[in-house]
Amino acid sequence: MSEGSPTSLLHLSITRWIADNFFLCEGCTVPRWLLYEMYIENCNPGAKDKVNSATFGKLIRLVFPGLGTRRLGTRGSARYHYDGIAIKKNSSFYARYCFLLSEKKYLRHSSPGEVMAASAWELSTPTGSGGDACSSADAAGYTSNGQKIGTGQDLHYFPLVTYLKTEEDRFEYLLPEFRTVYPWEQELAKKYPYEMVVLLANEYNNYCQVLLQVVRMEELDKVEGFIVSFWKSLQPEKIAFMSLPDVCELFKCYDRQLFQEMENILLRDFLEEVSVQYLKTIRLFSKNVKLWLLNALEGMPVLLQTTKYKEVTLFIKRLRRKTDLSNMAKTMRIVLNNNSKVTGLRSDLHAVINQGFVDMPGNLFRKKFRNPDELQNDTEIKCLNDLISLLAPSTDIRVLLNCMSTNLQAFIIEPSRNKEEFRKLAADFQLRWNFLLTAVSKAMTLNYADSFGSWHLFNLLLLDYVAHIFQSYIEEEGAASFYVMEQNDPPVLLVYEPSYLWGYFAEEQPQAKAPQPTLITVMQSPSNITLSDTYSEF
Repeated sequence: MSEGSPTSLLHLSITRWIADNFFLCEGCTVPRWLLYEMYIENCNPGAKDKVNSATFGKLIRLVFPGLGTRRLGTRGSARYHYDGIAIKKNSSFYARYCFLLSEKKYLRHSSPGEVMAASAWELSTPTGSGGDACSSADAAGYTSNGQKIGTGQDLHYFPLVTYLKTEEDRFEYLLPEFRTVYPWEQELAKKYPYEMVVLLANEYNNYCQVLLQVVRMEELDKVEGFIVSFWKSLQPEKIAFMSLPDVCELFKCYDRQLFQEMENILLRDFLEEVSVQYLKTIRLFSKNVKLWLLNALEGMPVLLQTTKYKEVTLFIKRLRRKTDLSNMAKTMRIVLNNNSKVTGLRSDLHAVINQGFVDMPGNLFRKKFRNPDELQNDTEIKCLNDLISLLAPSTDIRVLLNCMSTNLQAFIIEPSRNKEEFRKLAADFQLRWNFLLTAVSKAMTLNYADSFGSWHLFNLLLLDYVAHIFQSYIEEEGAASFYVMEQNDPPVLLVYEPSYLWGYFAEEQPQAKAPQPTLITVMQSPSNITLSDTYSEF
């Protein structure tokens, strides 16, 4: 039977797919290209029985007899729509539909400059709809603005539209590539029903992509609606499946990728020129994401909650680390752009070091680096000397930090043959590095150095930057997704955390007395070594 005939048995699965995911809804429209694109995505990559767009259109009308079409959009970019159908809210393709619609920046109205930015899930099922029906704005994703209406069970989250002045003002909201963990999914599919694994993985993947899209569009206040509606809409059997230990590990990969991409969107480089208010906003946002997620997961299996909690907490810590560094970098730039302050800082550092005022075991500053062994043993001395040599009026802070990271790469990271050796080398260096900077601070204090304030800022930046380098390396290598100190863990792990480590302990254990802001101190005892380098938060 010819492909053009919509009566072939080959087409039964297509008509079933259409009926399962779309429904009649007066006043709603769905772009023809979008519906066909979703069908193509649903087909197996190697399938040879895909129908063309013309045949697909016949199948649509076979499911929905009398379905009309409308041409919508601005002149020159108008497209045909199916008039009178909408995607079901409980469809596993709903998130993908919203994403594709926003990605193509489809124009709903004829007035120029209006761009569809995003759609949102319904926060609750409309009464009397059985979970399939929705308002025209909600289902098709076409309204003039984003708003919440109703209360209680009738609360809906309506789509958003970003208004731009001209065509040239359009901003390309390009999503980063969100990788699908196909090998892991295939392994799980050998143990569990294949359809369940693939369906849930695709649904969660779409959910993550839509979250990233909303964050990229800076609609941070809309994220809560997406999170809550996704988790509340999951059926009990899906929640139970996601709570299985090996399945949790799969979705942990998606969560880690989600939060890393979200972090990159919010603050890819802590040396970016961003306002202090923006840093406060994204920091508050990261904490809100944790609250929204935990509230949405309330009452769900403990393993599922614990896994999500660990990943979102790691996200908060990474972003806090970068915002702290960004704040310190801003302040340090002021010092570097002041000729007298930079000259004074360099002069005072040379004075306390060359005149032997720095109280260090063995008077390390008097050593000469005559051979590679001495150079390796005194890496922290070389790092500081290299930084001092670069201090000059109008020095770019990137030059200083790149110098530091290059030395860490050469003397700590590259020589490490495995993660255990890296942990040992990093812990040893960071302890000696903190001893050194503390000794310099003490010497400058006792000698009433005029540049002590500038040095204090530089000191804090260097301490936290080294911690950031080591922690980032651990995270990138996958050695640890989240650090929780166990009783039998070696205390040397503490050196991986930047100066706000104890602030986290205070947040997670309210009964503990929060430490007072103080200068960097290092305490040593025969039994263990503890590093405490707290400072007042910017």
